Amino acid sequence: MRSYPLISLIFALSLVAGASSPDTSRPVASTQSPHGKLNIPCATCHTTEDWKVIRSRIRFNHAQTGFPLRGRHSAVGCRDCHASLDFADVPNKCQDCHADLHRRKNGAECELCHNTNGWQVSVHSINEHQDRFPLIGAHAVVDCYACHKVGTVGQFNRFGLSTECISCHAKDYDTASSPNHRAMGYSTECRECHLSMDNWNGAVFNPGKLPK
Repeated sequence: MRSYPLISLIFALSLVAGASSPDTSRPVASTQSPHGKLNIPCATCHTTEDWKVIRSRIRFNHAQTGFPLRGRHSAVGCRDCHASLDFADVPNKCQDCHADLHRRKNGAECELCHNTNGWQVSVHSINEHQDRFPLIGAHAVVDCYACHKVGTVGQFNRFGLSTECISCHAKDYDTASSPNHRAMGYSTECRECHLSMDNWNGAVFNPGKLPK
């Protein structure tokens, strides 16, 4: 009979120990993010309604990734670039997302001519023109498509177009009447007489260039 208090004490201690130990039989909710190493609060993009419901205005500063969303990139949907939920697994080169209409003939540095505001370019921003055919004088205000016509070999292929004057100015040569270039047999190398590229005026006549 004296053993009952001891048994009761042991039973009570076992109940307390059982209550304080965790229940490992219950499943633990996973808190692992599918977005890789993205250390921002979930509420930056998600709502409490559902994981698939994304805020209409995401408060994430994309500039912190090293790829700020400027120009037309700011209106592109996240999933248009981030095909994977691991947001770090995304290309960041122009040609990774955009088709190259120049067929890689102008190199892969699109930013030499284009910017994020659109595909239209200004001739003043085409630095690559400083190699074979610098845009000086009247050439600096000519529209790109005046020389780079649709249907030419690699329309904007810098190495596919001739830099000879006559390749663009054959009609000017044929219609010149004072003096008549063709009748007089003038050279088709315009720069032999036309020293300025601002206009056709002020040419220096060089009789030594006439055919004999």
